[in-house]
This record gives sequence, structure tokens and C-alpha cells, in this order.
Amino acid sequence: MLFRSSLISASSSLRTLNLLCSKTSILSTTFIAHRPWNRPSQTRASHTIRNAATLFEFDKVPKYDPTAPIATMQSYTRQFPSDDSPLVKLEFDGSARIWVLTMLGNETPDNRLTHTFIAEGLLPALEHVEQGWNDMLSSGESSLGAAFVSTGGTADSAKIYSNGLDFENAIADPNFFDTHLNALYEKLLTFPIPTIAAVNGHAFAAGFGLACAHDYRVMNSKRGYMCMNEIDFGAPLPHGLQATLKSKIENQKTMRKVVLEGHRFSAKEALEEGFVDVLSDSPKDTLDKALQLAEKLKVKAKMNAWGSNKEVVYAEAVKVVRTKHDDATTALYAPRAKY
Repeated sequence: MLFRSSLISASSSLRTLNLLCSKTSILSTTFIAHRPWNRPSQTRASHTIRNAATLFEFDKVPKYDPTAPIATMQSYTRQFPSDDSPLVKLEFDGSARIWVLTMLGNETPDNRLTHTFIAEGLLPALEHVEQGWNDMLSSGESSLGAAFVSTGGTADSAKIYSNGLDFENAIADPNFFDTHLNALYEKLLTFPIPTIAAVNGHAFAAGFGLACAHDYRVMNSKRGYMCMNEIDFGAPLPHGLQATLKSKIENQKTMRKVVLEGHRFSAKEALEEGFVDVLSDSPKDTLDKALQLAEKLKVKAKMNAWGSNKEVVYAEAVKVVRTKHDDATTALYAPRAKY
């Protein structure tokens, strides 16, 4: 009797439980695991929330496919300025995500950093590259990174990377150092992707500074020197240029040889002193090795921290080149910044 009574009680409890369940809605949620994505064109997956009465579809979470290929960007070539006498040629390899700037020597055969060369050639080209990188970031196409290379040419006749300033015209312009030379150095010192100077030949004075404003340098070991020869013709060293050199040449004895002795550094010496990273055998080999280095480094830019980290590493030089002066004479003769 006790057992029969227990069964009746259990059966009654089960009927009560079923009745309660039939009157109560059950909410079930399906979660779809996903990973971060950066390709707007990919298929999206749905999150579904169901209950007894309603079906909701949320088409907001993209599906990440790690095997999906990243679209090859279109390659192109542009000139700055875009007229019959361009100063630089800019080539973009859409597959590799690398820009190559070639200084054409059309204004001066030795690529002197004149007003026009900087304002109409180098700076617009660099701004174009920076905008291209920003477009990659905003469109979710930055996962391969990108890089920038500059060269004075790849032909065997390309003997000069840059021979520095047109000095007399530079110091005659009250705004030249602020708006041209220092602006150029600042742009490269803070550039958001890796920059490599393919130094195909001589890099003198401000041209030496141009190479040092890049993150890395590949130098032709068969031809060319790096030199600050201002000491030999009695010209003071612009402190923006000095700061840029010092951002890459940390050894005080080496800086003494650069600034006070006007020493002509061969590629081998520059490598030994630490301000050249790779040696090459010809102008073409210089560019080839620079492209290899760019290929290796470009992925480091993908998280968009390259430029901000450079501002920390090169903080003192960036501070100097951002300092404004009343005129060119002040820029040359003002007391040197302490760093």
C-alpha cells in the first residue's frame, strides 16, 4: 500500500510539472562563435533568438574565414607634379603593398632638396602614400601591412641619391627650414609605415639627412659616400638636420666625425658605425635589397602602431623639427636644442 501511494503521489507531481511547463515560455538562445574580421565583403552569419511566440534575426555579426584571400589592390604609377616635368615617380605594387619613390633629377641632376623639389615632389608623394595607408585601414585591408622605399635611381649611371640643399636659395627664404626641410624630415620621422632609403650613390649634407630620416638604409657598396661637408665651406649645420642625424647616429664619436670632421663614410664604414643596415652591389641591387627589407618589415605596420611608436623612439628629433623659427637665419644660428 505504501508503494502504491508513492506512485500515485509521483504521478500527480509529474502532471503538475507538465502543466506548469505548458504555461511557461522557454527562451533558447543560439550563440555562434566568431573571430574578429576585417573584410566587409565577406558573408555574414545570423544570431537567432527564439521563444514561444517570436523569432528575431540579427544580421550584425560577420563570419570570419581565416582562409579567405585578401584582395589584391590595383597597382599604379603616378608622377609628382603630374605635368611634363615630374620631379618624382611613385609606383605602387598592389600585391606586395609597397610604394617605391624614384627621384628623377629633372630639376637638378643630383636631386638637391630645393623649394620646388620638396613642395611639389617629395611632400605631395609622401602625403599620397599616407592617405593610401589610411584608406587601407578604413576599408579593413591593412592586415598585410605596407611599406615605403625611396631611391635616386636604379641605372648604373645613377650615381647620387641626394646631394643636399641649394644652400644660397635655402637661406634666402625665411620659411624654408620650417615649411620645407623640417617638414620633410618630420613627415618621414613620424611616417605610419616602414620607410627604407635605397641609397644608390652619394648622400651628402641634407641628402644624408634625408636618408637618416628613413627608418632603415640600404647602401650601394660599390659607389657613393655619406657625408656632412658643411664644415668644409663654413656653413652652420641646421639644427633640424642635426637632430635627424642624431636620431639614427647615437655614438658621440661618430657624430663628431660626421659634424666636425666632415668624414666621408663609405658604405662599409656606415654599416660598421650602425647607420646603414644592409650593403648592396649596384643601384639595382640596392633597390632589390630595399624591397626585400620592406617585404620583411611591412607586416609590423598592420596594427597601426608603427608611426606612434616612432614618435616615442625619435621624440627629441621630432620635437626639434617641429620647432618654428622667425626666419632662416634663426633656424641656422639659434642655440642647438639639448637632447
